[in-house]
Amino acid sequence: MKYGYILVLGLLISGFTALFSHFVKAEDKDFADFVKQEQESFNSYLDEQERDYAAFVKEVRAKWGEFLGSTQKVWVDYGDQKESRSRVDYEQGYIIVDAIVPKAEENFKELASEKIKSQLKRMVSEKWPIGENPVEDQIEAPNGETLSSTNVDQFIEEDLKDKLKVQPTPVPDKDSKPQQVVSAKIKMVPEHLKIRAGKYKPLVDKYCKKRNLDQSVVYGLIHTESYFNPMARSHIPAYGLMQLVPTSGGRDAYKYVYKKDEKPSAKFLYDPENNINLGTAYLNLTKDVYFKGIKNNTTAYLLTIAAYNTGAGNVAKAITGSTRLGPTVEKANTMSIEEIHHTLREKLPYKETQKYIQKVFNRSKLYRAM
Repeated sequence: MKYGYILVLGLLISGFTALFSHFVKAEDKDFADFVKQEQESFNSYLDEQERDYAAFVKEVRAKWGEFLGSTQKVWVDYGDQKESRSRVDYEQGYIIVDAIVPKAEENFKELASEKIKSQLKRMVSEKWPIGENPVEDQIEAPNGETLSSTNVDQFIEEDLKDKLKVQPTPVPDKDSKPQQVVSAKIKMVPEHLKIRAGKYKPLVDKYCKKRNLDQSVVYGLIHTESYFNPMARSHIPAYGLMQLVPTSGGRDAYKYVYKKDEKPSAKFLYDPENNINLGTAYLNLTKDVYFKGIKNNTTAYLLTIAAYNTGAGNVAKAITGSTRLGPTVEKANTMSIEEIHHTLREKLPYKETQKYIQKVFNRSKLYRAM
């Protein structure tokens, strides 16, 4: 698997977050030593995660002939026997449910229908690691209803059964007998993004108020990181709404909040309240500790959002050519917002971060009235 670009980003972020235990004197420290120390820890964590993930990938590929995994914006779940799977695209607003059935069976569509129904029930009934259902009130069903465990049988029989599509390429099983993949595509309700954002409003408001953060910026960041997908998982891996890495940002935010040096588990980070609590703490740590002393609030947010994506060291380098934070704050205070924005756009080493800043701020405008 190709993780090169992820590794680069992860190492940059881990270099930034490694500074927590020294945050009081952060502005007087050079980031290079900390980045080097964290690199070994992060690589070890990534190796462990890759081993576990590789075993799962191998098992799925043996069954399907391919592997489709979860991302920040798409939640993929395989059924208990891995003969069905669902893909929820939180960005585009649709769900695809697939089932594998023996091609030789005359009633293979009936078998597929049962497997798809079972997978849909699993999706709309279970609470998952986040403690809630990730598609609640978001899947279209007949008569203006949304799909739930109480109407999924009727939905399959009356609306979906005749729309099942047989994929053209058979999938060989372990005995080289051809199997057919049968799929169903289901729309999410048009306002699915708004529904998810509204669901997390009490938590965003609570922790933004506690940490004196602009709610609209945090909404814009969650929108950009995960499209409010509570099951978001990157290949780093980072988890949950605000995409925290357990060994770096998650750990340092946990230390900042709970005063304990512990690595939060994936299950902990999937919980929306835990994730938003630690994610806003991470922002607070960056804005009010690492970049403490920035006089202009917009400048402070520009630097903070950039650092959330690429690391405070890279942000400092873009401003001053050095990773030292003290001179960065001093220089930033002499620059206009336009100069800060131009400098970040021109001198940050990754174009992805340049686009990230613009996406967060543009999307934050959508949530100013919430």
